Amino acid sequence: MMKSLRGGDAARGCVAALILALAVIPSAGPGRTAQPIKIGFGMALTGGLAANGKSALLAMKIWEEDTNANGGLLERPVRLIYYDDQSNPAAVPGLFTKLLEVDKVDLVVGDYGTNLLAPAMPVIISHNMTFIGLFGLAVNSEFNYPKYFSTFPTGPDPKTGFSKASSKLRWRRIRNRRRSPSQPPTRSLPTTPPTAPV
Repeated sequence: MMKSLRGGDAARGCVAALILALAVIPSAGPGRTAQPIKIGFGMALTGGLAANGKSALLAMKIWEEDTNANGGLLERPVRLIYYDDQSNPAAVPGLFTKLLEVDKVDLVVGDYGTNLLAPAMPVIISHNMTFIGLFGLAVNSEFNYPKYFSTFPTGPDPKTGFSKASSKLRWRRIRNRRRSPSQPPTRSLPTTPPTAPV
């Protein structure tokens, strides 16, 4: 059964994936100047996905502050570099190109949602970077990029997995909904969801 994730849980999952990706970045080591590990991403801070983007950004900034207060990662401080994509998929390729070619980030993290992750994939692939997506559904099904990781727990078949999980949750809510004593149900509800053809 799929566990429901809130924005903060998703951001923590994304941060955990980032830590795994850091294994390829050398530590500062003794006597070396600790340059920050630059983590770049686009985030919907305006537009239709802004509520989700703002909460994810807040969680990431808290992580950045806490990590740096405790000595950083691999003895290096962490620096988040992000741009508002305005919930506009057309803005995403240019934003990620800037992060990779101008800002020269060490790691890239995806945006919030499939429609903002998919446009970044060609840019990420052309730069051969590891890419961690935040709540994208089947983003990599067309690209089959081995360096793409998703924080959305949908299993090996994201489209079917998401549909089955949401159907089960919907039926559970309907079945468990409390009714007012003055309004008895007009019909009996099924106790199990209908089976869908596979």
